[in-house]
Amino acid sequence: MNKQERKEQISRFLKNELETGAIPGVALALATDKEILFRESFGYAQLEPFENKMTRETIFDLASLTKVIATTTAIMQLIETGRINLWDYLGKYYYNLSNDKKEITVFHLLTHTSGLQAIVRLWEQGYTYEEKIKYILDKPLQVGVGEKVIYSDLNFILLGDLICRVTGQRLDEYVVQHIFEPIGMAMTTFNPLRNLLFTSAKDYAATELCAWRGRVVAGEVHDENAYAFGGVSGHAGLFSTIDDLCIFLQMLLNDGVYNDVKVLSHRAVKLMRRDWTSNLGAHRGLGWDLAKNSHSSGGVLFTSSAFGHTGFTGTSLWVDPELKLGVALLTNRVHPTRENARIISLRPRLHNLITALYCDD
Repeated sequence: MNKQERKEQISRFLKNELETGAIPGVALALATDKEILFRESFGYAQLEPFENKMTRETIFDLASLTKVIATTTAIMQLIETGRINLWDYLGKYYYNLSNDKKEITVFHLLTHTSGLQAIVRLWEQGYTYEEKIKYILDKPLQVGVGEKVIYSDLNFILLGDLICRVTGQRLDEYVVQHIFEPIGMAMTTFNPLRNLLFTSAKDYAATELCAWRGRVVAGEVHDENAYAFGGVSGHAGLFSTIDDLCIFLQMLLNDGVYNDVKVLSHRAVKLMRRDWTSNLGAHRGLGWDLAKNSHSSGGVLFTSSAFGHTGFTGTSLWVDPELKLGVALLTNRVHPTRENARIISLRPRLHNLITALYCDD
């Protein structure tokens, strides 16, 4: 099968998903370490209260991809420069922790094994920034430290705060200076309407018709807790485009280097995708999810070395270093409502199709 036939098969798949209402719109890119194999957009960036076509330049709310693209990458850089140790106890950065939290380390936060519960509704509390962090630290653990993988936004809220405490820079400032600007990810930022002044709401993939805010959200973070943190948090808030994510994918596929700019060492990339939690019946890297997990959003055809992550708004990244293939899938599946959950079925089927088309040799 030639290149054009492969592209046509993927395009037909995505157009069919659009027609069935699985997603309003999509931007998809496939990359190797050396080239972009596929990069197209289809459908609508917004349907309500008006229609707006999706383009390659559409800017997406990445949701929990923030955890790996921004927060995890920053933490790994700080480990490499000796400013953080993976095994640092939380008590090194936060005083007066309760006894149940004294064994929590940076490792536990990265692997979601801290014992913290999945989410708290901070946006309803009316707290200051410092009060929000204290509220999280004061919450009783759901299980003991290291006993179970509980995917928790709270882990990454704390990691984002920790980056600020160590560097003296807010998370958004740090990642732009040390990750995105050096490799040319010029459209990747927090609070984009404030930081990309040449853009307006029509340049963004709309997310939900938010009852809490009373409007369709476009260009501001969908996640309520991240919104309550002023749009900047370690767990959500980052925006980007399909072109910028191609850069990030190729950086990972080239062991931390893009266009001769080193973001991470190859050892750090290898460390991130190592299986750290198999003893707990789950498979997590540092920050990243692993393809070994059952019901993986990456499907069943990636190799066991693949790592990835999803975002609630309908985004995902998957990287298979053995196949030298990266996939960035950006959708606005929560527009106009989060009740549309068909992305859960779409993701693995799409990744299986891609892997069969491009890696069956």
